Amino acid sequence: MTIKEKLTEKVSGVKSLATAALLAATIALSPTPATAGGSVELMAGHQSITLDTKVSTEVAEKTGLFIRQMTTSTPEGEVSYFGLADLSYKLVGGLDVVGEVQAAPGMGVIPRAGLQHFGKVGDLAVYALATVKTMEHPDGEIVVSLSYTPKLGESIDLLMSLEDLTSIGKEGHQFSAQKLRLGATLMEKYHIGAAANLTELGPDGSFGYDIGGFVGIDL
Repeated sequence: MTIKEKLTEKVSGVKSLATAALLAATIALSPTPATAGGSVELMAGHQSITLDTKVSTEVAEKTGLFIRQMTTSTPEGEVSYFGLADLSYKLVGGLDVVGEVQAAPGMGVIPRAGLQHFGKVGDLAVYALATVKTMEHPDGEIVVSLSYTPKLGESIDLLMSLEDLTSIGKEGHQFSAQKLRLGATLMEKYHIGAAANLTELGPDGSFGYDIGGFVGIDL
């Protein structure tokens, strides 16, 4: 199954979105250990609503666990889900080796392996992840995330971010997706602003978009 198929796999009804929202609220309201962190973001666009939950923690020395789930609901009542878990081990500086598992309804579990790197220069933070599927029909995925967060005042920061995911198979480009955010961070924790989610499918890059706004909270 290609990444296009797994990201567009549908499950009927709103039960999955309600469950995801309840989980996100539970995480946001629960105390977290000093080594744990994460975020919850709700993006409402003109075509869909997406709940994006991230949780990360240190499970051992130099070893981290990152879990992410994205649940999307459309006005027609369709709900799609995609989740992943990364186990990383620090090699040197901001460079880690990563083992990843992805899952979505109908696709089962897809194991991946690769490298990730974190870096920061002033108010600019950079994250990059490159993985390959470690089973039949291998493909490559590259994730690049940029965020720029200069201070605007005592309790407000500018928030500009771009996240890009690209999947490449033996026939070339399979799927790309970009998340663009422009807004503000309040009290170093709460986020609000404008949002755009873009997609390009297949070798010809068929284009889709969802434009709206977002709210979020850091855990």
